[in-house]
Amino acid sequence: MLAFQRLARPLGTTATKTSPAAYACCATRLYATTENKGARFRQAGLTKENVPQLDKVDSILDFTELSKDKTLEQPKLFPAHRPTEAVMNTVTEIVDTPLTTVEQARLLKKTLVLKRVVNMNGKGKQPSMYALVVVGNGKGLAGYGEGKDEEPSRAIFKATNRAIKNIRFFDRYDDRTISMDIEHKFHATKLELRSRPPGFGCRANHHIHEICRCIGIQDLSGKVRGSRKPMNVIKATFEALSNQKMPQDIAKMRGKKLADVQSVYYGSH
Repeated sequence: MLAFQRLARPLGTTATKTSPAAYACCATRLYATTENKGARFRQAGLTKENVPQLDKVDSILDFTELSKDKTLEQPKLFPAHRPTEAVMNTVTEIVDTPLTTVEQARLLKKTLVLKRVVNMNGKGKQPSMYALVVVGNGKGLAGYGEGKDEEPSRAIFKATNRAIKNIRFFDRYDDRTISMDIEHKFHATKLELRSRPPGFGCRANHHIHEICRCIGIQDLSGKVRGSRKPMNVIKATFEALSNQKMPQDIAKMRGKKLADVQSVYYGSH
């Protein structure tokens, strides 16, 4: 209390017995205002003329009209920049790909997997359809995509759009076979792909056969060991074809010329 009395006592006066309300009045600080003429401003350069009017800085900060109405239904002071209606779970036909609409229509589309799956949550078993689609133009471009929806047609449509978005180019030797024999492991699936001479055909798993048809590989033999689930086989095939080595790399590893590798290991044109 003594410290409060010392702070609240004006300069040049002696301490006298006064009420607590008087101490509170003396202890108040004067803030910037335009109503009190004799009040001191906290900033020396702040006067009545240059006091900023914060209510005119932004229309959003001006709540004078909203404060008049006491009801919940209040008018909007500024337009909303968001759509009035939001449609959820829509399937659009816009695909982020450099291919034109005509090129997308000419792609080979193969639905290799279509099955019913169940997601277990707090509401119980939620059934839906799962689809895996492979697309390609038969000239080296191919890709796969996965889609899930309540209806099979919409799941296939989603998977097709994602497959077109994930499309990429695969190198082929002589535009008919792979560059070298490949052994690849994807989870529990072990895949063996071997290059073959012209006229051999594509003798492999039926999923690998469809992938090679979309890519444009005509001569190939393959063997699937371990897990033969369609999802694993398809993903393993795409990974294996993405990691294959070109004849230039093989010639460099064997210390031979590119022409010798092409004639000895793959046969001449």
